[in-house]
Amino acid sequence: MKKTLIIFLGLILFSVQNLKAEEGQFRFGVELGWSPIELEADDTAQAIANALGETVTATYDKGVFVGRLFGEYGLASNMAIEAGYFKTSSADATYAAASGTASESYDVSGFDIALALKSSEGFFGKVGMHSSTVDGAANVTIGGTSYAATGSADGTGLLIGAGYEVDNTRYAITRYNDVGGIDTSVTYLSVGFLF
Repeated sequence: MKKTLIIFLGLILFSVQNLKAEEGQFRFGVELGWSPIELEADDTAQAIANALGETVTATYDKGVFVGRLFGEYGLASNMAIEAGYFKTSSADATYAAASGTASESYDVSGFDIALALKSSEGFFGKVGMHSSTVDGAANVTIGGTSYAATGSADGTGLLIGAGYEVDNTRYAITRYNDVGGIDTSVTYLSVGFLF
């Protein structure tokens, strides 16, 4: 998938060299958003209960906040190239049983690049690629003894997005597929500000 990202970036750079930038405007921006998530904590709690033969309760996050810094360069009056860095807050789950506790935590970060097409009315759509990392940590405490583990997954995937921009304020929905190279996605609603 990394080869696909390199080829995609090469094609975009080639296009940038061969398009006359009518606008030639470079802007920075920041997006703040929220994404629903599914940790499958109820299934994990049931698996722990089956293994221990005890009742297990689970508390878990149902969403994460997403922050993104980006730069945009206007290739033409209706086209721009955009590159950014994004990061989510952590998604946490905690499990409690009579004999111990367990917890897990995940967050996502990465870089993206996309080609955006814009209408004169302020609507836009974008398509591109991302390279992202999912970091995870787990902790289990049984009988006063704690065990900890960490891990991460890296990978690339496609992104698509759409929204509306007015007076340097952007309202958007963006979807990152195959986050961390695994079969999961992040779809977030955001408000962005361009400078």
